[in-house]
Amino acid sequence: MDIKNEILRYNTRDGVAPELSPWFSSILDEQIRLGIYSGRISEIRDGLVKELEQYRTDYGVSNIVLGMSGGIDSALTASLFKAGGWNVTGCTLPIHQNPEETERGIEACESLGIEHKQIDLSEAYDSLCSYLDDGSEDKLGKIRRGNIRARLRMITLYNEAAKQRGIVGSTDNFSELSAGFWTLHGDVGDVAPIQSLSKSWEVPALAELMGVPSKTISATPTDGLGVDAGDEAQFGFTYLQFDLVLLGILADMEHGTPSAEDLKVVEMVKTKVKSTGYKRVNPVNFNHPLVGNTLYSALSNLDDKLLKGE
Repeated sequence: MDIKNEILRYNTRDGVAPELSPWFSSILDEQIRLGIYSGRISEIRDGLVKELEQYRTDYGVSNIVLGMSGGIDSALTASLFKAGGWNVTGCTLPIHQNPEETERGIEACESLGIEHKQIDLSEAYDSLCSYLDDGSEDKLGKIRRGNIRARLRMITLYNEAAKQRGIVGSTDNFSELSAGFWTLHGDVGDVAPIQSLSKSWEVPALAELMGVPSKTISATPTDGLGVDAGDEAQFGFTYLQFDLVLLGILADMEHGTPSAEDLKVVEMVKTKVKSTGYKRVNPVNFNHPLVGNTLYSALSNLDDKLLKGE
């Protein structure tokens, strides 16, 4: 397998392959050499499926509900849950949505052989906005309304899961998690099987292996929140650039001499990660202020004992 060419193929947008600067291209070569970008996709599949099977057994739950956005992340997540023996319901939840996105979500459910349910939330969203929103058209207003969309969808997914005595699956990947490109209390559910996978390589490679429709794999990433034209347009850099910078930092890599433009991207990535850190530690749990009070940690230990049957 020529991993580099495969990575470039997966990151092609509207027929245009990504243009990497010489520095970014050399970083990619080095990360492939070090195994950071690994070809062991089948091992990743087997490991995640095993964990999903174990979770189902440990907690005695087998029904999972997912929001099917029409994107690659939700389709991949659904395929993994199904492979892990779960009863999967994929919900398309359009809110004044591009019909192509909704159709891709439906097509993914049909292709993967999972139950599909559609609930159009446009009217409910409009009603909420009439109470909560001031109608401003600046970027902050669009983001705020986008978050209303995400949280309304999550309310709907949890309601559907409760009907089935099931839980809600998260569809966020590692890159989105790191960039804070998700809505607090609007995107993260109960089990997140792909939250350790990179958007630029592991997600699309695994999706292809799992039989996700090619139309879904090649679709331009969008947030489905009506904020901007696409994820990367909002970032100001590509997912591939983001992953190369972040994975390089995590691996303590120092490689070559970046150009001024490369350094600009690096700083944008660092700023994005740093400015959204509060979302990844929410809620923050404080220790009891009285010395010797260990009830909180004791509760955590009790959970472990009950799960393990000790």
